[in-house]
Amino acid sequence: HEDKQHRSVASETISMRNASLFCAALSILSLIFSFRASSTGCNGFPVWSLFNLTVMALYALGLQRIFLVKNLICGYLAIAPLIGASLLGVGASNLGGDVAGKLYKLALIGFPLQVAREILKDIEDVKVDEGTKKTLPLVVGEQKSKWIAYALVAVVNGTMILSPYFWTMFKSTPNVYALSVVIGTPMC
Repeated sequence: HEDKQHRSVASETISMRNASLFCAALSILSLIFSFRASSTGCNGFPVWSLFNLTVMALYALGLQRIFLVKNLICGYLAIAPLIGASLLGVGASNLGGDVAGKLYKLALIGFPLQVAREILKDIEDVKVDEGTKKTLPLVVGEQKSKWIAYALVAVVNGTMILSPYFWTMFKSTPNVYALSVVIGTPMC
């Protein structure tokens, strides 16, 4: 891949072995931090952290080549910090259920937006992915894939515009949310 050939492993600046060791060290460190954070009362946080590490490892080991799985994993990993924050906050008893609910609602709208982004990125990589991955653009074509991604964004935008929940959640003076809707919607 032309854009990625200058990355550390692809350019062999760092060996695959050293990159794997570094990744393993960071994974172990993140698990240690997750257990430390769970001492505040969130026992689900280490399980969530281990799940995320497992998903990332399986992605790297080949799940990314399975039709639409890459898109769904990237969508999940994009919203995972919102889920983690709600787990930590509720466990520490310093984050109200209202805030946790907001984080989950943001995750629900963030997931399809990230999936749409991944579909559009797959369109850019059609030539590179041929023969190695099954992506939506390779299966249904670039134009249909683009329309599917745009439809996902339109559904999310429509939900955010028509739902009073998001208007209330982002209420401010001046009403920045209304301004972002006016400016952002035509951009989509």
